[in-house]
Amino acid sequence: MSKFDFICVSGYGKSGSGACINLLNEFDYIGGIDNEFRIAKDPYGISDLESSLVTDWEFVRHNTAINDFLLYCEMLSRNNPIYGKIGKGFSEKLNVDLKAESLMYIDNLTNFKYSGDTLLHRYKESALQYLLNRIRSKLGFSNHELMYFSTPSSDLFLFETQKYIKNLFKSYASGNNFKKIVLDQAIPPNNIDKTIKYFDSNKIIIIDRDPRDIYATMLMEKRLLGAGDNDDILVEKYIYWHKSIRKKANFKEIKSNVLELKFEDFFVKYDNTVNSVKEFLEINYKHANKKTKFNPDKLLNYVGIWRQVENQKPINRIYKEFPDECFPD
Repeated sequence: MSKFDFICVSGYGKSGSGACINLLNEFDYIGGIDNEFRIAKDPYGISDLESSLVTDWEFVRHNTAINDFLLYCEMLSRNNPIYGKIGKGFSEKLNVDLKAESLMYIDNLTNFKYSGDTLLHRYKESALQYLLNRIRSKLGFSNHELMYFSTPSSDLFLFETQKYIKNLFKSYASGNNFKKIVLDQAIPPNNIDKTIKYFDSNKIIIIDRDPRDIYATMLMEKRLLGAGDNDDILVEKYIYWHKSIRKKANFKEIKSNVLELKFEDFFVKYDNTVNSVKEFLEINYKHANKKTKFNPDKLLNYVGIWRQVENQKPINRIYKEFPDECFPD
């Protein structure tokens, strides 16, 4: 089995982290899956699980958190069919039984299991299922379900979590002879300290972008906050959102392990940016597939798309608010 570690690449939303990931995937011994890997930060993911099992433990609450985590992992495991429940297909992509690995992970954090019943088992039930359970109770049958009792120390939780994430990727890394796995959006810039510890990595690359282009992208994809409002309201919501999530970014204490890059530099300062990435990651791997997955010459039209916005008044408002973040014309 090959030894590997992780490179975590993240951004603030529509900020262009994909450019960095595609670039890294051109190097020998580096690979990544074609999907965001959000298990640490998503609702019901590892961060929420740690909160319920370690820092904010409660008898019923922690059992519910475990069940929610396992349901979330089922979604990550299964493929996304045309019909049926949504899935991410990670089991197939990583050549691993993600559901089985997740159950083993929880078993390693669990003191014991037992049969029990709480009101929290009921609130997610349909009206029909609730009625059937009441009938079962009246007839003397038990509605007990499997419950977990888990009180891991912070050290045990961290140890098992790092092992779990490594196990998810070891077959993928070994089968492709990867020494480094690139993870997209695994770590949020506003909560690096809490989530980076779950990964065998101390290198994080954060990509940001001209705020006018982020606004334009969200507008074109109809994903802007408060879509349907007039432009004056939309741009003020965008400015508040843009400012707030960057204000919460907290990586001053580990700044030496964080590389901040501008999306635009991948195009206009290509060679310098590539060298900065290699130096930061301390790699000398061959750039064997240069410009096959990220070709700045063919993708330059992604820079300055704010010019395509018909109403330039919001664009000017954004420039006035964030002049230092805007790419020079």
